[in-house]
Parts: sequence; structure tokens; C-alpha cells
Amino acid sequence: MAIEIKKSFEVDRPPEDVWAFLTTPERVVECLPAARITEKVDDRNFRGEIGLRLGPIAVTFQGTITFDRLDLENYEVEMSGEGKDARGSGSVRMKMESKLSPTEGGTLVEVSQSVSLAGRLASFGRGGIIQNVADFMFGRFTDCVQKKLAEG
Repeated sequence: MAIEIKKSFEVDRPPEDVWAFLTTPERVVECLPAARITEKVDDRNFRGEIGLRLGPIAVTFQGTITFDRLDLENYEVEMSGEGKDARGSGSVRMKMESKLSPTEGGTLVEVSQSVSLAGRLASFGRGGIIQNVADFMFGRFTDCVQKKLAEG
């Protein structure tokens, strides 16, 4: 089951600053609750984990994130990732595209994701729980990114 998520937010910083932040996984993970990088394989591949609560089930996905395309000239990023729950509740695959555009006051960040769940977790997508979790996490993420970039 695939869930499509499209979101955008603005940051009061120039695109170069936002790009530098969003293409540094060690910085991004600071803004994702219960997430951490466990290994930097190379400049484009990382291993890590993220914990989520989906209704009554708490899961920790362990997996990989890959920068498939980094286009600094157009401020576009394509990423993919996959992970498995250590207790066997299911797995997740993600494709994400991000684009940065300059605005009068800073930068518009547009994000498009496709998230596919398998196993017991897929049933949560039908009830809208995944969308609610995604909305909550995105809100926390954008608030954190804006705060971190404001700090310099």
C-alpha cells in the first residue's frame, strides 16, 4: 500500500543555507524524533533507525537512506529508503523528491513522498493513521528546521 504525501514550508534563509542543511543527514536527523544515523556508508548512503508510534503499535525501523540525485544547480534532491521493523511487524519503502525555490524572504521547500508499507503495518494506512503521523512529524520537522537555521 503506497501513501502519497505532498507538503511545503518556507524558511527565512537563502536556498544555499537550506540546501546545506537538508543534504546533511547528520543535521536532518536532529529534527526527526526518535531517529539516528548508525553508519555513514559513503557520501550518499547511510544506515539508521527511526522509531514511530502507529496507533497501539510502536515500531523501530532499521534501514538505509540513499541520495539518488543531488542537483545543486536546480536545488533538487531525490532520495530513497527502506527499512524493516526489528520485531517483524512490517517494512517500509520511501521515495522522496524535494525542491527549493527562492522567495522574497527566503526559501520555499516543496516535498513529495511516496511511502509503501508491508506487513501488519499496512493496515494502518487504510484508516488514515499513517497520514496523521506524517502530518504530525512533518510539522515537528519543519519547526525544528526553521529553528536550527535561524540559529545559524
